[in-house]
Amino acid sequence: MKKGEKIWGKALFAILFIFGCSLLTPSMGVRAASLYGKNNEEKIFFFLREEMEFNNAASCGVLANIEKESSFREDALADNGTSYGICQWHADRMSRLRAWCDDHDYDWRELEGQLYYLEYELNTYYPNTLSIIKSVNNSKSGAYNAGHDWCYYYEIPVDRAERAKERGNLAKEKYWPKYKGVKVKLHKGQTYVTDKGIFKATGDFEVAFKGMADKEATALEIPNKVRIGHVTAKVTSIAPKACKGNEILSEVTIGTNVTSIGKNAFKGCSNLKEISIKSKKIKTFSKGCFKGISDDAVFYVKKSVKKEYTKMLKKVAPQDISIEKY
Repeated sequence: MKKGEKIWGKALFAILFIFGCSLLTPSMGVRAASLYGKNNEEKIFFFLREEMEFNNAASCGVLANIEKESSFREDALADNGTSYGICQWHADRMSRLRAWCDDHDYDWRELEGQLYYLEYELNTYYPNTLSIIKSVNNSKSGAYNAGHDWCYYYEIPVDRAERAKERGNLAKEKYWPKYKGVKVKLHKGQTYVTDKGIFKATGDFEVAFKGMADKEATALEIPNKVRIGHVTAKVTSIAPKACKGNEILSEVTIGTNVTSIGKNAFKGCSNLKEISIKSKKIKTFSKGCFKGISDDAVFYVKKSVKKEYTKMLKKVAPQDISIEKY
């Protein structure tokens, strides 16, 4: 992908000037960064492990290549301005990077946009390479194979056979010792988007439900557990304002592991008429969590907690609600 080794441009300013500063044109609707790690190297590693579900060895192989392509710089520029980013997308591939990010509300100049485009590009244009990388053994030799094959089949630099060996060795000797023991867990405070909804990590293996995946859905099920990459996490709370003002929502089911419902979580959900609470562990129904839902809403709760929940719900929901047992 990269056609030359020199990616740092002492002439960066001049190149950008020649290209009319086109690489610095602002874009709209850019998503907030959501990557974890203290530097780009770590952010890329965790993205590969958690979002793309690579094993540690495969991730090490990719890191070796990105080091050689860009030294982990998302703004790396080479080949007279025709290669850009962490993977040095070149010519038409750089154009596809820009177009895809613009279409999906990412900034193509930022690391997050480049990583999500990388995932799309591999699935769309390099499925065989992706399969090869994901199938390597999680071992020192697997790291070598991933570094070698990523270079040979995806990056495709000049003298790729020799460089593939070099990058395989780099993955095996530098990155495998560094990352082989890293275990996957959630990162407290990090937000994760899944097909089950939007969740915020509150611990290594616990999350709070933060919002709906489908804003047009009329029914919502907050699961007992949710799969995030390689991690299965308990859904133990509902965040404040999680569904506030959703006038489409009519049914909600709350999973068995929820222990608290945040302030104004369902406030203003005026068509919410049926709430099934499977959890028997809820200790906190925060202020206003069901304020402004349908006046004739029905809550279904477990028999063993009906008395306790009735007392708490009457304080945070319309007075005319009904509370029934399963």
